[in-house]
Amino acid sequence: MKKIALISLFAVILFACGQQPKTQEAKVEAEKSAVVLSVDELLEKAPELANNEVVVKGTVFHVCQQGGERCFLMGSTEDISIRVEAGEKLGAFTQEQMGSELEITGILKEVLTEADAHNPGKEHGEEEGEVEDAETAAAHEVLADNQAASERVFFIEGLKVKEMTE
Repeated sequence: MKKIALISLFAVILFACGQQPKTQEAKVEAEKSAVVLSVDELLEKAPELANNEVVVKGTVFHVCQQGGERCFLMGSTEDISIRVEAGEKLGAFTQEQMGSELEITGILKEVLTEADAHNPGKEHGEEEGEVEDAETAAAHEVLADNQAASERVFFIEGLKVKEMTE
């Protein structure tokens, strides 16, 4: 009976020890399998990736000098770029990172414009249910039309940064 209990205890210990590395391996494997997008690819897929975690790789062409709160990654040309906000998780970017290639993991966010935030009635102090006049209705229509025609702008709220070495 003691032998069976001892063997059972040994089997439980082996089984428990064998499970922990697998979950850590799964995490590492998931991180490795994350698709790394170029800035061009990210901006192309941005509308469907908005508010999701993304991984983007690009060259830093500007770091804000006041505190390093943000940097800009360049795509295939200087005209193609995306802003990265450092936030609390990353701390700050440094001027030494200019010209280096970074891999940023973060949440892709859309810049909300005035038209996005426009909420007819409530922001103007009108009571709910109050009818707007024709001039206000026309202004709201123009804002909606302009919003539909405007270019959507995205940025990344950084969670993790990895400097690529060559």
